[in-house]
Amino acid sequence: MTAPSLTPEQFQELLTTIRTGKGPMARGLGRPGQTPKVFGFGCPGGDDVGSALVYSMLAAGSPRLALARARGVPFAPFMINVRAIFPDTSTSVVPDVGSDVKITQDLLVDSMVFRIQNESTTANQNTFQAQSDFYFGFQSGLEATLDIQGQPRYTIADKFMPISTLADMINGNAHWPYGWVLNYQQQLFMSFNAKIQLPYAPIEVICSFRTWSPVTQTFTTMSNREACTSLVNDFGIDLSDAYIAQVCSL
Repeated sequence: MTAPSLTPEQFQELLTTIRTGKGPMARGLGRPGQTPKVFGFGCPGGDDVGSALVYSMLAAGSPRLALARARGVPFAPFMINVRAIFPDTSTSVVPDVGSDVKITQDLLVDSMVFRIQNESTTANQNTFQAQSDFYFGFQSGLEATLDIQGQPRYTIADKFMPISTLADMINGNAHWPYGWVLNYQQQLFMSFNAKIQLPYAPIEVICSFRTWSPVTQTFTTMSNREACTSLVNDFGIDLSDAYIAQVCSL
């Protein structure tokens, strides 16, 4: 069988194709019709840690946080507190307490810690009072509900439950599987109930939520549609029309 012969022009064209990787059989980032992408974000076989962070934010419903991850923007903790005071021992319910800060951009909530603070005249009265207050925090009989107000609005804990149980369900390995997202139209709301009469007053209950947000104001005014467009055009991430329609309706 005789090998096919090539003209000098054909040979030069073949050599150029091999060197540039832009022929019909090219693979990877330089293949025809493709612009260079950052490895891991939308590239074939991109299953590295960076991609996992991006796709986890997409699964949580926040294209803005996904875009921040894709761009490599640092995230910093942002603390939100919900504080309620039982002014006297006869008060059993403190309803509808909102958070103490305004949310200005998407946040990832991933943990909750509560403290019960003795603000009565018995506080630090003797050596053992601090120990008593510490253990009272676990056996106080104080319960809480947790709601998300704003748009969209939903309930996390509809019925009163022990505050320690609520915190345990949000923290550590218990949370699914990376927390949840709050946007600038939402706020944490809690109500508190003393199932057992309080031994002294006033008592302040502080529920602190750790959240994470990008350390830039770029995403404060960005819409979900703009974030989706950047993810598709700049990072080659495929987003279905149904997904875009869903997140843009929030």
